[in-house]
Amino acid sequence: MAGKYLLATLGCKVNQYESQQLREVLESCGLRPACPGDVPNIAVVNTCAVTAEASRKNRQTIRRLARGGRTPVVVVGCGAAANGAQLRALEGVTAVLGHDVNICANLRRLITRQLESQPTSSVGDANHAAVATHDRPDACRYEISMRPDTRNRGHPSWAPRSTDSGDIITPVSNVKADSVLTARIERFAGHQRAFLKVQDGCDASCTYCIVPRLRPQLRSKPIEVAVAEARDLVRSGHKEIIVTGIFLGAYGRNTAIRKRWGSQQSPLAALLDALAQVEGLRRLRLSSLEPGDVDGSLLDVLARHETCVPHLHLPLQSGSAQVLRRMNRQYTRDQFVDMIDRVRMALDRPAITTDIIVGFPGESEEDFRASLEIARYAEFCKIHAFPFSPREKTAAACWQKDFVDATVIRRRMRRLAELERECSLSFRRRFLTEAERVIVEGSDQLDRQASAGQHVRHGRADRYFEIHFEADDVRAGDLVPVRIDRVTPTRTLGTCLGANADSYPLDVLSTT
Repeated sequence: MAGKYLLATLGCKVNQYESQQLREVLESCGLRPACPGDVPNIAVVNTCAVTAEASRKNRQTIRRLARGGRTPVVVVGCGAAANGAQLRALEGVTAVLGHDVNICANLRRLITRQLESQPTSSVGDANHAAVATHDRPDACRYEISMRPDTRNRGHPSWAPRSTDSGDIITPVSNVKADSVLTARIERFAGHQRAFLKVQDGCDASCTYCIVPRLRPQLRSKPIEVAVAEARDLVRSGHKEIIVTGIFLGAYGRNTAIRKRWGSQQSPLAALLDALAQVEGLRRLRLSSLEPGDVDGSLLDVLARHETCVPHLHLPLQSGSAQVLRRMNRQYTRDQFVDMIDRVRMALDRPAITTDIIVGFPGESEEDFRASLEIARYAEFCKIHAFPFSPREKTAAACWQKDFVDATVIRRRMRRLAELERECSLSFRRRFLTEAERVIVEGSDQLDRQASAGQHVRHGRADRYFEIHFEADDVRAGDLVPVRIDRVTPTRTLGTCLGANADSYPLDVLSTT
């Protein structure tokens, strides 16, 4: 009988993509997802380190999955890179793999060792599957030093030997990191929309961000590799792909610092142009961009291809010129406004979503009002608001004398949430009586607005917002045309116009 695994993912779209790579490794070794009530043979936690709250959730998740020492836990991701020693000390943790190693190859070695320590009858052909699977070609080569973990005697386990410097993994040699991403996934299990990671690494050093310390090496996926992966994802049934990276705008470049880029055309535009032509792909979306990323060539590609949705995620972080300088962001307030204007000119009523940090050290009431002003001008349809979280070893964490009082931050967060509701409602009202393409993501079977005998389905439209509609003849993953009938502060409600939007061109949908 094959062993079982649990895989928990915290954090961003890149983490979610990398968890799919880990899932494929786990299943290639003969393991299967654990069912509720199972005691898995291994649990893998893909951690985040962007905020203090993320670090807290990392520890909480690890303790829950360790189940009192019954399940060996492998910790990977940004949290592992930032707080490896701390997480290694938690009960049940038997390996901590940061970003400076080939996580997939090392995870495979760990599983192989565990399977080899178990009776053959309990793992079936899993040993053969583990040995037959080769390491990813884009990996640096590392060796893990193992020793028995005597703290948890209830299961076979492994533990890396820490060095005197506190490193968890010891490199065999100083191998220069490759600048090319070649690892691929074939499907995005458990999701209707698939993420496609094409870039990793950042060296831009915003003063609040820990990521450049954890993922400093910039790497990009060649266009032909990305296109081949997109074709695999489409063949697996995904109609939408979201292109993602740590600093997506730096795709194809060796630095995220724009003043070092030169004047060449955007490599990201060339990638997007190629992906948009993948046969069978119905929607293509970008995860996150900054003003310097959105040049004329990129907007031209977005406007030229029906596959490219009229939605961009453009993090503002602050509308204050002074705060943006202290954040070390690579744009000014005026440049952000100019970008909003150019996007609106190029695309049809685009949906613009954003990130805003509230209570950055030194943020005055005037600074915060500047953020509200830009948010109102851009009419963001979604605002991801974050209270400032000091991260150790970042510049902003040292400015304690300028920290904003927590009560003030909470009050500002409420004001920003109120503005978001207003902007979202105003934006969605523009599309009343029009039809939007929706990828069905699920069924609201308990929704009180459902008619007798019908289910209320929901899914995301091209312009990102979610639509709820009654339908019985559609399934999760279907692309359907939905007419928007009613908009409330919290919901968009519509009527399904058919079982398949593939037969509805965009120009027809927009006038239905």
